[in-house]
Amino acid sequence: MVKFKLKNHQLFIALTFVMSSSSFAEITLINKDHILNDQDNFKLTTYGGLRMQALNFDQYNDSNSSQKYQRNGYSATSRMYANADYKVNDDLNLIAGYQNFINPAKILDWDGHYRKSDKSLTTEQAYFGISSKTYGTLKYGKMYSIYFDVVGSKTDLWDYDTLAQPQAWSPVPYYDGTQASSKTLRYEKKNKKIDFYAAYLFEDETYPAGLRYQRKSGEEVAVDVHINKNLSWATSYKHNESSLDNTKNKYDFSQDAIASALFYFDGKWMFGLGGGWYKNLLPNYNALGQPTPNNISQFLDTEAYGIEYYAGYHFKIADHGIKYIQPFVMGNYLKYTSGYNFSRRDNGVGVAIRFNHGIGFDYERLYTKDTIGTPDMHLFRLRYEW
Repeated sequence: MVKFKLKNHQLFIALTFVMSSSSFAEITLINKDHILNDQDNFKLTTYGGLRMQALNFDQYNDSNSSQKYQRNGYSATSRMYANADYKVNDDLNLIAGYQNFINPAKILDWDGHYRKSDKSLTTEQAYFGISSKTYGTLKYGKMYSIYFDVVGSKTDLWDYDTLAQPQAWSPVPYYDGTQASSKTLRYEKKNKKIDFYAAYLFEDETYPAGLRYQRKSGEEVAVDVHINKNLSWATSYKHNESSLDNTKNKYDFSQDAIASALFYFDGKWMFGLGGGWYKNLLPNYNALGQPTPNNISQFLDTEAYGIEYYAGYHFKIADHGIKYIQPFVMGNYLKYTSGYNFSRRDNGVGVAIRFNHGIGFDYERLYTKDTIGTPDMHLFRLRYEW
């Protein structure tokens, strides 16, 4: 039986309403001119959001029994950002960015609303760099992948999304670079008609499923074409040289992903359509039951592809405390073509409502058909953003 600490529940609600009484905007902590010369400026800003979410599956079985605690409500990537910008002159800026995932339920010890293994705070991004209007931007540190920032985000438009993207399934998404990666050197040059991106991922390692995964090196490139003011089309490619090993055996392999997506928004209609092909990025968990060295050589020896779509209509209300209502339809399809017998198809409907002062509510009804019999689901999310 789930223990419910009412005092913490009340505290969380109280904090939410206190925060929601403030204005919804990026908060400027420091904005100071003429620190070292007549042209410079230093600016420090912060923003973020609290996202409390509940998943209600139509039934619980082996495919989703571990998610039962999420019926009660849990933190769905609540986050805080901090950005520093030192303007040296009209062309040159020194920049730094920091993003933290926060788990209010864990911090407040709200029993039954988090897993015991959850962390209270998780650093999602931490980087520094130099930006020039003439030559572009160069950054180093931990940051989201070019693939996700440029392509994946164009269809990451509803809450229970990215199920056709590799980072949702990879056992090491913060090391293979499908979600994010540390030790990344990234270059960006944004223009009126087309944006260019490139990154190099230095060596890193972690230990999934009792094995050691090592990224020896990685490269990413992407372009984002602005077809017109409402429509953009992005394409990315990533490649890793990697290895898996235990104390006795080692397996070297490469990883690749090619993806492309379209995004359209004219102030009313919003569309997203994208897909990708993923080689040696998604796991074959059946391999873990094989004797060595097959468990190493087969664990990531897979190919798969995924497709995502979204279509919504933006009703601007601006009355009774409501900013807008956006109903939508969405869906995705993921299929392994080799290495593992798994496919998943989701289709659904939803609505996003945004109120004044940064408060929002989302509802989604998801209909799922997959190899392991995952049931259909209702999703509810309450959010506050500043």
